[in-house]
Amino acid sequence: MAKIVPDTWPLPSELKSRVGSRVGRQRLLNHQGHQLMVLHQLPKAHARDRLPAVFWRSPEGAWRCFPGRDNASTLRDHVEALAKVLEELDDKVESAKSATEFLDVIRLARPLQRYTRNMHAVIAQLRDALPDDADVLAARDRAYELERLAENICDDAENGMQHTIAQHSEEQAALSERIAKETHRLNLLAAVAMPITALGSLLGMNVHNGLEELPPFFTFWPVVAVSVIVGFLIRSRVQKDG
Repeated sequence: MAKIVPDTWPLPSELKSRVGSRVGRQRLLNHQGHQLMVLHQLPKAHARDRLPAVFWRSPEGAWRCFPGRDNASTLRDHVEALAKVLEELDDKVESAKSATEFLDVIRLARPLQRYTRNMHAVIAQLRDALPDDADVLAARDRAYELERLAENICDDAENGMQHTIAQHSEEQAALSERIAKETHRLNLLAAVAMPITALGSLLGMNVHNGLEELPPFFTFWPVVAVSVIVGFLIRSRVQKDG
């Protein structure tokens, strides 16, 4: 299996022997003034393997890069490609409205946060090894800004998701309370109407009970009055229990 460092690079054998066929973690290797920085290309969604981005600076100051052009601008482009992705995620956080949208941002931002933190640490090591290289200094400072941006994106997305969930919980609680109040009012109304409805159904049966012979004044109105009184008594009892 081919190694991640191109065979055409005239690296010291001591450095070549320390790089295998898999990218591994992001790291800086140095030997007698040679600086070999192994980074990862931008992580892609659902990708299991990381692709390498390798930068070699010789003691004379010459750069070799894979992939990309053999100069320090390739390192700057590598960092700026990450900046573009993070800025797009930052815009998604600002426009997110639902917990699902915030969760989608978190799923994308978490791997980028780890990636950015490790990349910044490696470039910082390169900066310590090359204190006079202005290009490395600029890349280190930009990587630090992106590390902070990635952290803020994750924090803002998590806070937004928690706030949205809490807000929905409050709305749901208010709705449940309103439904409980309306149900209680319906129970009071049913308590008033239940006795007269029950007596009306009972007396409306085609069964002779002797009340048919009495004048309506002594049957209808007393039944209505008793039903209303009983209904209000039941209503008071229900209201007291509620």
